[in-house]
Amino acid sequence: MTEPLPFPADKPSKSEKPDAAEKALRQRGLLDPPDKYRALINAVEAAQDLIELADKKARFALVIMSVLNAVAVLLVVRGGDPLLPRTGFFALLVGAELVAYVIATVYYLSQAINALRPRGVRGAGPAPALPSAVEPGVSMRVLFYGDVVARDRAAYRALWETMRMDNLTAELADQLYSLSMINEQKFSALRRLYFGLTVMTVMLASVIVTIGLSRIWQ
Repeated sequence: MTEPLPFPADKPSKSEKPDAAEKALRQRGLLDPPDKYRALINAVEAAQDLIELADKKARFALVIMSVLNAVAVLLVVRGGDPLLPRTGFFALLVGAELVAYVIATVYYLSQAINALRPRGVRGAGPAPALPSAVEPGVSMRVLFYGDVVARDRAAYRALWETMRMDNLTAELADQLYSLSMINEQKFSALRRLYFGLTVMTVMLASVIVTIGLSRIWQ
C-alpha cells in the first residue's frame, strides 16, 4: 500500500505574492495604475469644486456691489438739491468722487465677468489633429466633450476597445493641469474683485462724508 500523496500547497494569491512588475513599482515608490487613476480623479474633482466655489464667490461679490450701487443711486436720485451740493468746492468734490466711483464700478464689474466667464473651451481656428492609434503613456483625448464630438461615433467606440490605463491617467493629468490654470485665473480675478469692493465701499463712504461736511459748512 503506497503512502498517500500530500495535498499541494495553496498558491499564494496575487495580493500575497506580487509579480516582478509590482515589486519594482513598490521598491521605487511608484503608484500602481489604479491608484494613480483614483488619485487623479480625486484631484480633478477637487479642482472642479474650486471652480464652483470661485463662481459662487463672484456672484456673492456682485450682490454686494449691487447694494453699494443702490445706495449711490439713492444719494443721487432721491437726494437731489436738498442733499447734494450744487455749487462751490464741495459740489466739485462730490462730482469728482461720484465720477471716480462710477469708473471703479465699471472696472471691478469687468473683474466679476472675468471671474465668471467660461474657460476651457477652444477658440476659433483649426483644432489640432486627434490621435487615432493608441500609444503607451499618451493622452488619447477621449474625455473632453469637444474631443468626443469631433470623432465619428464608431471610431470613438473602437478607440475605447484598445485604451490603456496609462492613456487615461495621462489625459487626466492634462485635465488637472488645465483646471489648475483656470482656478489660478479665476481666483486672481476674485482677489481683484474683492479688493475693488473695499475700494468702492471707501469711495462711497467718502461721498457720504463729503455731503455731510457740505451740510455742516452751509
